[in-house]
Amino acid sequence: MNIPRLDHRFAAALVVAFALSVPAAAQSVLSIGPRGVQTLVTQQLFDRNGRWYLFDEGGCFTYLDSPRTQIVRGRLVLRAQLSSRLGQQMGSDCVGSDFASSVTLSGRLHGRGHLLILDDIRIDRIDDESTRDALNLALQVDPQILPNAANIDASDFVRQQVLAIGGSRTRLEGFRILNITTRADAVVIEFNLNLSVP
Repeated sequence: MNIPRLDHRFAAALVVAFALSVPAAAQSVLSIGPRGVQTLVTQQLFDRNGRWYLFDEGGCFTYLDSPRTQIVRGRLVLRAQLSSRLGQQMGSDCVGSDFASSVTLSGRLHGRGHLLILDDIRIDRIDDESTRDALNLALQVDPQILPNAANIDASDFVRQQVLAIGGSRTRLEGFRILNITTRADAVVIEFNLNLSVP
């Protein structure tokens, strides 16, 4: 099954037809276009009131919101707004300073099992100079303050964005990623899946 750019109704019809014609696991291809990649990242990483918390210890935190995604030279590029309170945790408070800036992060996508793994995450650009200096200092003190990887459940995306469209009763029983290719216009996932229809 080759789905050029994710049109939800078309994708749902193809998946249901595929489920009826193939009894067991089969290798398939899903091409997720720019809107689909945006949906995937927003729903799974920015899942706390539209925020992705990179670091959260109560009073001290760093999070991203208002994301925009793009694939550039094999990397998933994420432009977002960063808000941060950096300092020393004192009880439930953070004694420190607030920072905010537009930022650009990027990472490489690969698959394992049913997960898309965004790894080699790095900050490519921080627009505000004081925020950049503060974050660089914080990273020197504790390099683990920002994650270097994040997981995205691709099977959940297929379940919600493809199978659920049009009230399909098809159930996803198994999903395993075999290979991922990133192109400027899509993330192409080769996978095996098992479906059942009541």
